[in-house]
Amino acid sequence: MRVSLFLNHACNLRCTYCYNGEKFARAMPWEVAERGVALALDEPGPARVSFFGGEPLMERELMRRVIDAGKALAASRKRALGFLVVTNATLLDEPTLDWLLDEGVHIGLSLDGSQRAHDAARVFAGGGGSWAVASENARRVFARAPGTKVIAVIHPGNVRWLAESFVALLDLGAINLSMNVDYEAEWDDAAREALVESLAALGDAYVAAYRAGRRFTLNLIDSKVITHLKGGYADSDRCDFGTEEVAISPTGRFYPCDRLVGEDDREDLVIGDVWRGFDVERRAALITEKHTLSPECEGCALRARCMNWCGCINYGMTGSVGEVDGLLCWLEQVTIEAADRAAEVLYQEEDQGFIARFYAPRRRRLLAQDLKLHAGKRDP
Repeated sequence: MRVSLFLNHACNLRCTYCYNGEKFARAMPWEVAERGVALALDEPGPARVSFFGGEPLMERELMRRVIDAGKALAASRKRALGFLVVTNATLLDEPTLDWLLDEGVHIGLSLDGSQRAHDAARVFAGGGGSWAVASENARRVFARAPGTKVIAVIHPGNVRWLAESFVALLDLGAINLSMNVDYEAEWDDAAREALVESLAALGDAYVAAYRAGRRFTLNLIDSKVITHLKGGYADSDRCDFGTEEVAISPTGRFYPCDRLVGEDDREDLVIGDVWRGFDVERRAALITEKHTLSPECEGCALRARCMNWCGCINYGMTGSVGEVDGLLCWLEQVTIEAADRAAEVLYQEEDQGFIARFYAPRRRRLLAQDLKLHAGKRDP
């Protein structure tokens, strides 16, 4: 099982769009972390422990203890156990990077793109943008771990610089990009107009990058290209909401996804805890609700390529993991249109990099794997 440990609600940044709510000090006790590691190995399927927050690198000593104990337990059971940390990169100094890479920990970086796009929301608790520190640390990460994933957030405050941010991240050394829309933001008429224009510019930048022979992945466009080729998302492409993944809060409570932990006060989303295990009935009810197709989606021609199935997005927008908001429909529609336009240009030009990635027979078998990687996941 993939277990996400929320080591603390504290963070050294105050990002305006953070879905985890208010920042406050509540570190995870060792007993909770220890049981979380055991859960990852107790349940069937690939075993991984991810470190989240807040900012998880504020709890380095707890991370060290978890990694040491996890490796020992995995070895005793003759099982593989992976580790991942998702960080804002501001605390990722050279000794910390050395330690993480030596331990084989995968790294995910929250970085919104160009300086003005990043600093529009990702500011320090004491004020001031975090781009200068985060980008310098990120550059060192990319040099040593080239496939490190970047998670960027698109919101009304930085949407106008979307294409600029894509290019800036490539220039920084990123090749594995996940640019995710802030679905819970206020997308008023002006913001929507800016998004449509920016998606068109992003499509142009995407085409230009392929023409220049640059090597990269970009979930926002790639996932829609893949769903076009496959005829939509298959069940196996979708997130493992509460089934093969679980997020554990500092108090030890289970949530079906890391995006839903928040301030650990959402009783309707709790599906168990480390002391008593899963609440089987509550877990099953939430999974069923999440998989129930909204009536509004029944006749939509784009429903197979749409993120209407994402329980986390739906809950953030409507308060229900199964109810779809009309704004999501619009956001998905304009994203699909922009992706299709860019893909059509590259296909008609017979761009060799694009054709090899998406159409060559040797690549077809990897489409499902790529899609699952890009299907709305916040973690690498």
